[in-house]
Amino acid sequence: MFNSLVLKVKFTPINIPIVSIVATVSCLAMVLFFVLNHRQAEPPVVVADTVESEEEPFDEIAYYNQLACEYIETLPMDKCIIATLIDSVNHNIVYYETASHPSCYSFDLETLTTTVLFGGENGFYVDTKLLIVGTIKKWERIDDRIVFIASNVAPGADYPEETLVFSMNIYTHQMAFVACVADADFVDNGQVRLRTARLLYRNLFTGEGVYDERETLVDLRR
Repeated sequence: MFNSLVLKVKFTPINIPIVSIVATVSCLAMVLFFVLNHRQAEPPVVVADTVESEEEPFDEIAYYNQLACEYIETLPMDKCIIATLIDSVNHNIVYYETASHPSCYSFDLETLTTTVLFGGENGFYVDTKLLIVGTIKKWERIDDRIVFIASNVAPGADYPEETLVFSMNIYTHQMAFVACVADADFVDNGQVRLRTARLLYRNLFTGEGVYDERETLVDLRR
């Protein structure tokens, strides 16, 4: 009787390789699940916040041009601008006074200093010649030089020598004497017309001089 009640249990053999594979796949699935959830939880990275803004390069020419405009606006009406020299080396404004005894100046935009180039009531020397300049009548830039035509106010100067013609290099400020004549005027192609006069005699009744006058052209580009 007892034997008939004994339960018969059937044991199925375990397939170890398959179990290992299933366990491995389950572990990988859990790892991927946690990794993906962690990435989704991280805030998005804003690329724009990590890139530093690039500064615009310094425009030296534009900077000094702006300074030049501002300085010129402060000059009185009796100042005449000859040249504004702004490049990688020069930062200058050259101007003169429209006065009876004018002076010429150079203002350095970099150092903010003014230099007197020529002028004054006592005149100035060009080489060994003393020039006492009155009103500047005309000027013209010819290559790197400014050529001036001005009245000669030296003591004793009369008609044959009442006009001075001289020049100044705008970069080196070197002065050069051109002529002392009765009159002068600019013509085309960097030339100046010089009128010379030689006293022949004076009128007995009026005292006025009678002159032999001639004109010559001088090429100032040479």
